[in-house]
Amino acid sequence: MKKIICQYCGSGDIVTEGNKRICRYCRSVYVVEQSDAGIKNSEISLKNDIDQLLEKCRRDPKNAYRYANLILDIDPGNEEAEKFL
Repeated sequence: MKKIICQYCGSGDIVTEGNKRICRYCRSVYVVEQSDAGIKNSEISLKNDIDQLLEKCRRDPKNAYRYANLILDIDPGNEEAEKFL
């Protein structure tokens, strides 16, 4: 975790009280914004992208090798994409 340093006095002695951080040396107060409060987890589904690339493999056999490689970059264990190699 990144160490917080007071921008006014340079002290690293910062305490958290509620949604504020206070420098113990110079008593400067910093309000914690929502983005500073923590990292939020999120997921990105690539299934739709893979399905579209598989459809392109079926419709465009001339470029199927290229599309299959793109699928395998996303999902290395995709057996259906391996059929087009």
